[in-house]
Amino acid sequence: MGSSVNMNFGRNIDPNTNAITFSQTMGNGYWISSSINIFQGMVKRNSIRFNNYLLSASREEALVLRNKLIFQILTSYYTVLYSYGLVDVAKNQATLSKTQMEHMQKFVKLGQKSPLTVQELKSQWATDKLSLVRAQNALSKTLLELKQLLRLDAGHAFAIDTSTTTSFLIAPEANVDSIYHEAIKKLPEVKQKQYLYSASWKDLSMAKGYISPNLYLSTGYGTNYFNGAQMNFTQQIKINQNQWIIMGISIPIFNNTSISSRIKRKTIALDNRKLELEKQQETLYSEIWKAVDELKSAEKEYQSSIELCKFSELTLKNISVKLDKGIASTTDYEIAKQRYISAKATLLKARLIYIMHKQMLEFYRTGNWNHLYLKK
Repeated sequence: MGSSVNMNFGRNIDPNTNAITFSQTMGNGYWISSSINIFQGMVKRNSIRFNNYLLSASREEALVLRNKLIFQILTSYYTVLYSYGLVDVAKNQATLSKTQMEHMQKFVKLGQKSPLTVQELKSQWATDKLSLVRAQNALSKTLLELKQLLRLDAGHAFAIDTSTTTSFLIAPEANVDSIYHEAIKKLPEVKQKQYLYSASWKDLSMAKGYISPNLYLSTGYGTNYFNGAQMNFTQQIKINQNQWIIMGISIPIFNNTSISSRIKRKTIALDNRKLELEKQQETLYSEIWKAVDELKSAEKEYQSSIELCKFSELTLKNISVKLDKGIASTTDYEIAKQRYISAKATLLKARLIYIMHKQMLEFYRTGNWNHLYLKK
């Protein structure tokens, strides 16, 4: 809608007689109009679908970032669990040294052992206490990193649930192809690329739509007022009304070169989106293949660690008995103890790695980390 004022000087038309006059005249016009494209090569419909696909891709991107953050928190959480485990191992190590030293002191009082043996055991106990302090400091550092990821204050106290690793079942053998076919339908990384690929199709369709003629319909209403006419303003507004309906067609003729160039660019962009989708699918298959292989390796390492820990504990008990009988030195005892402590740490690490790989495969199956919140 709009309005205009026209001032005419010199030769013009007298509004009263329609004769030629050289007097100054003024005209005031008012109008309202509207138009609609009846057909334009489906450009607007494809534009709507194009933006819908972009919106869906943005939502999937938000899920990708959310999953990455959860994975970072999960990794930090298992690092904290590992640090807790190392503290327990260090405490056990210090307790063993203290117990053995106190046990040996009894033999010294009875005159059956040399005081030098007790001194050596005290030195080992001091070393183990230092290892415990270092393990506790490492735990504090990993807790701080987890708090930072959770956006918690440094002084905020919270408990860590360690029951998630106390018991678990060995997962059945996973099939790479079956997990891949599930993941490709659910993972937001793949769905995002699929939406972007579909959006490129609609973008190309829009470019092709500009080749088609544009059929449009326009309608409007207008009126005028002329200064100096015999009728007043209201009478002129009523008498001078006019309405119109226009149907037209616009055919592109001289812009074929620019349209053709635009279509070629959109075609190249579509091919790039297709390559990105295929690359994402190939990367996903490789990741799942690697995850399945790592799960199998972690399971074997975990089973071997159990056996190693059992035999290391048995060896330590045997060395302790030999130390009491005087047929083993404190050095032999320290070596056996370190092997046992190392076996326990290795078992803890193998257990956590196995659980992590197992949860990673569950993520590929479901496309999210919701299984972490579900109580088994």
